[in-house]
Amino acid sequence: MTDHDFRAMFEEHKDAVYQFAWRMTNSPALAEDIAQDVFLLVWRGEAELDASRGTIRSLLLGIARNLAWKHWRRDRRLSSLNDDEIAAASTAIESLDKNQALSAAVAALPPLQREALVLVTYEEMSLQEIADLLTIEVGTVKARLYRARENLKLLLAPCRPGDVRSEKEYGTAK
Repeated sequence: MTDHDFRAMFEEHKDAVYQFAWRMTNSPALAEDIAQDVFLLVWRGEAELDASRGTIRSLLLGIARNLAWKHWRRDRRLSSLNDDEIAAASTAIESLDKNQALSAAVAALPPLQREALVLVTYEEMSLQEIADLLTIEVGTVKARLYRARENLKLLLAPCRPGDVRSEKEYGTAK
């Protein structure tokens, strides 16, 4: 890869790689480190970007994913990857504004669910692209995405304004 090609690839994909890493780690500093490592691996020729394996963007996100998981395993050696467990939010979600509440809720999702949600929602990847990237079945992506969305509903429920109920529902109808 020529210097010009690398610079063009970097300019085109640097934001997507950083944002993916940030959403996966919930840490701007760690996301910067991961994004830098992704492009250093490519620059040094230690990561192969074979176009027959997918788009450049999906390959870069795959490298970022692997680096994020490496950090996760190192930092949370005793934690599990339980796909059904929701992390306790450190702050009360209902006291946050909408964007902060959504970020906190996404960060509280189990890592496998968060990964699927980030890839489909923020990276706008298709289910098949995600399955290929993660080397899993499309059905597994769908299941993780479904559970992520259901968990987000639960986590964000306190943020919704109270439902307006009819007199009949309150039992006060005549």
